[in-house]
Amino acid sequence: MTEGSSPVLPAMPERDQRKLERQVLVLQSAIAGFFVAGMFFGWFGTRSEAAVAGAVWIAGYHALHAFYILGYRIPGRPIRIVEWLTPLLDVSCITTAWVVLDQAQSPFWAVYLYALVGYGRRYHGWRYFILASFIVVNVIAGRLAISLNDGQAAMVNADLLTMVVMTAAMASLSHAVGSAWRQAERRARMLAETDPLTGIANRRNFLERLDLDDFKRINDEYGHLRGDDVLAQVARLLHDNIRETDRVARYGGEEFIILMPDTSLAKATALADRLRAMVFEATPASVSIGCAVREHGETAGAVLKRADDLLLSAKRTGKNAVRSTTLRRSA
Repeated sequence: MTEGSSPVLPAMPERDQRKLERQVLVLQSAIAGFFVAGMFFGWFGTRSEAAVAGAVWIAGYHALHAFYILGYRIPGRPIRIVEWLTPLLDVSCITTAWVVLDQAQSPFWAVYLYALVGYGRRYHGWRYFILASFIVVNVIAGRLAISLNDGQAAMVNADLLTMVVMTAAMASLSHAVGSAWRQAERRARMLAETDPLTGIANRRNFLERLDLDDFKRINDEYGHLRGDDVLAQVARLLHDNIRETDRVARYGGEEFIILMPDTSLAKATALADRLRAMVFEATPASVSIGCAVREHGETAGAVLKRADDLLLSAKRTGKNAVRSTTLRRSA
């Protein structure tokens, strides 16, 4: 009866995402279960046919919702149309419960506000605006329906205006907090995945490795600031001279790695040699490069180990060189 979920929670580890989904499901089911039990046990007054029908709808929806979360969303198989309908159906359950209770001042209507907080975390932009507007419409429709059930004229009054203002204010606040949270999350992800000195990606799942030769000599002769400038310059050369589908990262210290999907060893070696020549011409450093192509079923760690061995071979046999092995498949 509360918030829906987007298919992906950006930058959150998969284990934490599954844990969050379970926690939200438990809380949502607890709220729904409390209402359904209250209806059938008479905690909320007379049990009318409408109240029973509303309780059956809410119980049935949440049973299907739990099945979907556990069977599809958590395992990573979300269904797009279901993801779009979920928040709308959640809100309809809140409205159903509020109208069935037939108490305009019931604190149950505050579940709308809880839903807004959840949506502010998961959605943004025009999609959040649509959901927030849908909730405001439900607040108005639910309050007017309660007035009609009580034999009153369906009219705008101070209670309704207060609820609408509070809902709109909560929507605005939740959106602001959600936007700040997403910005902080993106910043944290960038810091976690980006090398602060060179501005490129850091050590993550790459298959080729490059190493600046005699980098200690550059630091000793020119100072560490000059060494940092050389690292940044090499990073720019690498980044600007690879394909859009390739990824370059600083592996650590003076070492870089490049991932080149769907590339033969011959093409990878040719590009590596061009990069070697560019670095040698543009900087006071040279690079030794080890190229390795992943075989079917081979682990990334094994490929990196072979590339590292080839790199060391290039350094031992004169530096400023590219070493590669011939394998049957391309990465």
